[in-house]
Amino acid sequence: MRVLPMGIAMGAVCMGMTLAYNIHIAYILIVIIGALSGYFVVPMNALLQHRGHVLMSAGKSIAIQNFNENLSVLLMLGFYSVLVSLDVHVNHVILLFGFFVMATMAMVIVRHRYNNKHHNVEACIGEEKPVGMVHSCTEH
Repeated sequence: MRVLPMGIAMGAVCMGMTLAYNIHIAYILIVIIGALSGYFVVPMNALLQHRGHVLMSAGKSIAIQNFNENLSVLLMLGFYSVLVSLDVHVNHVILLFGFFVMATMAMVIVRHRYNNKHHNVEACIGEEKPVGMVHSCTEH
């Protein structure tokens, strides 16, 4: 969960792409975005798959995760298509995307802090679900 601020940084660097008028600066920003994305996505995928394995089977967890990722891609492409059909300048689209990423990550951080304060979700991350019993961390 400590990598969540990398999502905010990733959105900020995306927004910085609008200032790149030199191809070499664009290359550097793209590499930075890729590094931040990898540093962010790999631990998040591991956490989602582990928690999914604890709450259900690993296969179901991965299937649900992939469904949600593909649905998100389709929704974002649909939104992008609408913006393009409205002749929104590409810099404005990039700024909107970067702001969306930053705002979403900030909301996830706030929600995680709330859940951890009221439900101690950090303590639930490594628990195995006992066979035939309700999982103590999902009762909240």
